[in-house]
Amino acid sequence: MNDPERDQLWGLLGEAKVEEPSPFFAAKVVASVRKLKEDRRAFWANWIRFGLPGAVAGALAVFLTVFSVRVEHKIESKPVIVTQTEPSDLELIADLDSALSSEESSVWLDSSSH
Repeated sequence: MNDPERDQLWGLLGEAKVEEPSPFFAAKVVASVRKLKEDRRAFWANWIRFGLPGAVAGALAVFLTVFSVRVEHKIESKPVIVTQTEPSDLELIADLDSALSSEESSVWLDSSSH
């Protein structure tokens, strides 16, 4: 089972220079994973801190706008009826009294001159 391609691959790998990882490689990997988790937590914490109140305020504004537009404030106004009124009986009697008194005095005046 000696495959010629495998032999060439192993030959190339044998010629490659061996790299040693830095002594802090594992610590850097763990730190980057923790940073990703913190970024995700920070996103949700920021959303709860700023996004949620903003979303609630927006929903409340939409609700109040729709409610105030749909509810009509009905103001009952009394109809104004304009009619021509006739003078009352008392006004007519007062006018007649003044007419009679002026006529009576004129009758006396006319009779005194004769």
